[in-house]
Amino acid sequence: MNRELLEEILSCPSLPSLPAVAVRVIELTASNDVSMKELAATIENDQALAAKVLRTVNSSFYGLRTRCATISKALVMLGLGPVKTLALGFSLVSSMGDQDPRFDFVGYWRRGLYTAVSSKLFAEAAKKKCSEEAFLGGLLQDVGVMALYRALGNRYLDVMKQAGGDHRKLVKFELTDLEVQHPDIGAMLTERWKLPAELVLPVKYHERPTAAPKECTDLVRLVGLGNLAHDVLSDPDPGPALRRLYQRAEQWFGLTASTVDGLLRRIAEAAKELSTLFKLDTGLAADAEAILTKATGQLLEISKNGGTGSQLHEGLQHDPLTGAVSRDGFDATLREAFRASIENKEPMGLLELTIDDFKPIRQSAADLADEALIGVTALLKKHFEPAGGVVCRVSDEVFAIPLSGVTKQALARACEEFRADLVRASGVWLKGRITGRTTLTASIGVALHEPENSAFQSVEHLVTAATKGLQASRASGGNSVRVVSQKAAA
Repeated sequence: MNRELLEEILSCPSLPSLPAVAVRVIELTASNDVSMKELAATIENDQALAAKVLRTVNSSFYGLRTRCATISKALVMLGLGPVKTLALGFSLVSSMGDQDPRFDFVGYWRRGLYTAVSSKLFAEAAKKKCSEEAFLGGLLQDVGVMALYRALGNRYLDVMKQAGGDHRKLVKFELTDLEVQHPDIGAMLTERWKLPAELVLPVKYHERPTAAPKECTDLVRLVGLGNLAHDVLSDPDPGPALRRLYQRAEQWFGLTASTVDGLLRRIAEAAKELSTLFKLDTGLAADAEAILTKATGQLLEISKNGGTGSQLHEGLQHDPLTGAVSRDGFDATLREAFRASIENKEPMGLLELTIDDFKPIRQSAADLADEALIGVTALLKKHFEPAGGVVCRVSDEVFAIPLSGVTKQALARACEEFRADLVRASGVWLKGRITGRTTLTASIGVALHEPENSAFQSVEHLVTAATKGLQASRASGGNSVRVVSQKAAA
């Protein structure tokens, strides 16, 4: 780290500073015996701040049934966390300013506000109790960028220009040119403001969530998901960011792809509303439906080209039409997953799936059948890859998915969400293109291997069980999931 430059930055008189009311709010809420009456009076003494807090509290973002007319009532109805968050949030925004035309304030605040909203909503969906800290962590994350610009001016603008507007590359150029990085600068600045550790640490680790200390892992990961959600709703090509978001949301908090899609819709609406309430120009409001449609199309292309983020796919043969792993690749993948399951004493699952009544489509509309197979592959990857699955095509309309480390509950949930998504998406693929068919459905058979208590002593036993489940699903009329128990398979 460049110590001389660090001292120059931190001694700069134009660095962002907190208004007196924010300082007092921090002091009051640092105590376990915080006086709600004194806190309300502190906020109400700043009439402009109190008005902003009350407008936001009464917005649809908080969804209160009874209107709040005072800060004291807001504290009673919402609790300390949201009111503190809003008071500090509005104070932080006012301390930054937005009058310098050389700096991209629109991009800065779009990233901050979209991440803040996303982090809070992801925390609530994951049932984590740090949703307010996640909001402020997202809003604060890039305060080091502002500090570097205030201190270094054009010199820092040159660094930002090298990143070409890609925030993910910014730290690299900061370290190369300046030997400092904005997460560290931001953490030092927030410590100087005497913010609590739960707000300092997301600033310090927001660029590398996996490096965060254990005491703040969830909080930093929530801000990390918020950043990915911002990328999905802001990048010209949202597909890759959506793929990463699906994977991280499942790996870190067990949130399914369908849950993520729903949250992105809520995030877009909430960010639009809060941009107005905070009086921030965050650019064009995100159209979540259009973005998800575009991203899905890009994921279709990724599937078609065999693209994947899983190391399990490396060196495997792929089906040329769909990009799924081929039959030969399936055999190798399944054996490796079974071996790893026994060695690591972790569960694994095998899913076999067929598209119901697919042969008539193949016979009457070959091009449509190919399009549908590519679409089904993309949906399978969307719902099962984040849960540790490798999507394989083993015959024309039959797919198989070995899943490593999956639980019965997660697998059942993914199956149901896939089936619902298939009906919705295939309604678009088939509309008006084939007589008598408006949607596609799937029959699914599942076998779950649990090393500690399993009747499946070989890969062959596991395949037989999954196939039995598939046959049972088809025999029942299709469009269903059948799980073959280990006892029944023995």
